[in-house]
Amino acid sequence: MASLVEKIKPRARRTENLSGQVYSQIKTLILCNEILPGQKLHHQELSQRLGVSRTPVREALTRLVQEGYVSLLPNRGFICKEIRLQEADELYQLREALEAFAVEKAIENLTEAAFTGLSAKINLYGKDVQKRFTRHRLVYDQDIHLEIARLSGNETLTKTLAQVFERIILKRRTDGLYDPTRGITAHQEHMRLLQAIKRRNTQEAVKIIRAHIRAGKDNVLSDLKQRQEIREFRYTGTVS
Repeated sequence: MASLVEKIKPRARRTENLSGQVYSQIKTLILCNEILPGQKLHHQELSQRLGVSRTPVREALTRLVQEGYVSLLPNRGFICKEIRLQEADELYQLREALEAFAVEKAIENLTEAAFTGLSAKINLYGKDVQKRFTRHRLVYDQDIHLEIARLSGNETLTKTLAQVFERIILKRRTDGLYDPTRGITAHQEHMRLLQAIKRRNTQEAVKIIRAHIRAGKDNVLSDLKQRQEIREFRYTGTVS
């Protein structure tokens, strides 16, 4: 006869699996702009939308709070967290350090097939820059940089960089204030980087990738500062 512990374990595993599935589904909703940074997350609404009870939703949201994607505010509940200035600055600093190393190693490991794969990802980004800015472009950009990281052969670096990109993309608003010319300029930078990699010019490739990431950071910080000023004006009627 099965013990009480043996009966409970499968049930606990099912609950954990469901909670994990709901966690992934909510993150996907954030990634696809179905849930926006700053938006309130209602248990009941998410339960009905995902076809589950409120318990796995609450567990998933608690996990997202622990990972920094959602905030739990007194008397307001769960809020989809927006990236802040300091966090964005730190993440881009980390990106620059990781990617400068990654491009060096990628050039060392470069093959014709690898170069062709990287070219294809850059072309996808290039086709998107004529469209309205959405998270899809952020994902195309991420794929380019993660491909270079994968070519480095360093799995820990690739995993860490993927986590950095996830925080930037999931917590980044894509409405309104983004500079529409940045996508075109970024694509030009990608193309120059591709040519430097093709020539195996490590020094030039590192120089390009550092300047590219710094330009991206400046654009994001400018966007966040404008949003902060708008919030301050709404709350106080003045801009700092």
